[in-house]
Amino acid sequence: MSLHAGSARQRWFRTGICCLLLFPWFFATAQAGELHRLAVVGVANKTGEGEFSNLLIAQGIAQLVAQELYDVGGYLPVEDNPEITGRINELLALSAQTASADADSDRALNSGKGLGCEAVATVKIVKFSKSRSKGGVGPFSTAKVEIAVEVEVSLKDGDKPVIRAQGRGTGVTKSQSFLFQVRKDKVNFDQTSAGQATLEAVKDAVAKLPRS
Repeated sequence: MSLHAGSARQRWFRTGICCLLLFPWFFATAQAGELHRLAVVGVANKTGEGEFSNLLIAQGIAQLVAQELYDVGGYLPVEDNPEITGRINELLALSAQTASADADSDRALNSGKGLGCEAVATVKIVKFSKSRSKGGVGPFSTAKVEIAVEVEVSLKDGDKPVIRAQGRGTGVTKSQSFLFQVRKDKVNFDQTSAGQATLEAVKDAVAKLPRS
């Protein structure tokens, strides 16, 4: 075999290895190009628990839904620029203030074109409950608070009909001092039982959404 032929084979071999290594990147890029941009524009509180109407909590729940829809595939959070972020925050604030008006939620689901995205989602906190129970005997008894959260996620993708699903999450805590932990304007849902129950409810609802 000539030296030239050997060099040619080595070049082909290196090219083949490079193609194999780059294939996952090309595949991921192609998938990303198919993802629809998504904005979560409403978090309505249908319960009597005031903390769910707090704008920071609403924004945190909206981020949970956006992240979960990204994780299950098909959606990317809409691009982060001040104009779009400001408009989304206005819609979230409006939904928190007018939680009893379902018509506002329906209008929000048709706001995608104005936000430059193909898909829009809203969330309703439909149920929040706490029940106290005791365990143990005598001086060794301890009180526990069981928390349950139910949410409904609505999703409108382009001209398709709105799809909805409800999810439920639960948690147990020994403290009733606060429902959510907020630090530096960020809600740490994994740090409290109510936060964990909310996260579980969101995951459950998104998992139940019909897949096209």
